Amino acid sequence: MKILIIHRSFALVGGAERVIIDKSNYLASQGHDIFLISYEQGNHSVPYSFNSSVQMEDLNCRFFTLSKIPIFKRMFHFIRLKRRLKNSLKDKIAIFHPQVIVLASDWQFLIKDVLDVSNSIPVIAEFHNAYDFITKKIGNNGNGLLVRLTRLYYKNSLKYFIRCYCLVALTENDARHWRKHSNNVIVIPNPVTLYPNVIDDFPKEKGRIICVGRLNAQKRIDRLIVAFKTIAKRYPEWHVDVYGEGDMKASLQQQIVDNHLEGRFVLNEPIKTIYDEYKKSQFLVLSSEYEGRPLVLIEAMACGIPCVSFDCPSGPKEIIEDGKTGLLAENGNIDDLAEKMEWMITHEKERRIMGDNARKAAAIYKPSLIMKKWENVYTGVLNSK
Repeated sequence: MKILIIHRSFALVGGAERVIIDKSNYLASQGHDIFLISYEQGNHSVPYSFNSSVQMEDLNCRFFTLSKIPIFKRMFHFIRLKRRLKNSLKDKIAIFHPQVIVLASDWQFLIKDVLDVSNSIPVIAEFHNAYDFITKKIGNNGNGLLVRLTRLYYKNSLKYFIRCYCLVALTENDARHWRKHSNNVIVIPNPVTLYPNVIDDFPKEKGRIICVGRLNAQKRIDRLIVAFKTIAKRYPEWHVDVYGEGDMKASLQQQIVDNHLEGRFVLNEPIKTIYDEYKKSQFLVLSSEYEGRPLVLIEAMACGIPCVSFDCPSGPKEIIEDGKTGLLAENGNIDDLAEKMEWMITHEKERRIMGDNARKAAAIYKPSLIMKKWENVYTGVLNSK
């Protein structure tokens, strides 16, 4: 089967990018022809390895550069970029002749263009972020008029999803929202990249808490700093290691200095051997304002460590069984997050039991199980035709 997958960039070290690459590798290993198309990647390399048979090409339509253009000229350049992307995509479809087209980008403003050039080829839209973020958060940067116009444009784009073969959401909660825009919505969670056979090959580091995620507004590492500050003096042997990069790194580092947490709250660069770091840790904390179905929770659980997370929309509750595989804190309540972290610190026996339970629970996210679901969706297109 020939499958064309569109995503804005594969250069980021993120959960969505990792899942798309892993899925492409699996499908290619099963004999399918995969063509990955990006439009904002440019010359940046892909941080994940991929099957040599997977084709990849960038269309060089960098919408993010529009923020540097004066607002009154921005609309003209936006239309020009969209026209270029549409024409380039049409050419690639004519060359590759896909049997299914997948729009994997969260930027739903492209949906009409993809449908227009699909030439009756079934289009599947898959979402790697929460419904509320996709429909309410994207495009909120800028002045008041620009935000209002952008929101209207995005809202108008939602009506085109009814023309897709199906929509794929990460959680049941998101699927419930997307059913307002489609009669065929499927839930497929993110798989773990790896479900390790051995989890005790690295000794656990005493007092180590791990956090993995981009250093941006969504992940709210600033809240985690405040929560840890609340309990740090009572537990001087404990510390937090964060792995990620992003535009808030400088401000977060300053917050760490201001709170006198140097050496105890450390911002580390992303690394490819993150599973080793999970295994060395006592537990993971997720302080995000919103999520899709956070891959870091599943990865940590697969390595046998429990998680503490805000009960944010919309994924943590569908992954963590509160009190059994981890702890859920009231969404946005920093004091409650600090309290749950302190409970993990002071209940070593229970923490170990939670880690064992978490590993067992994460088994349902093994790649062999989740990837087969994706393959069934794609091949189901041919059967329906």
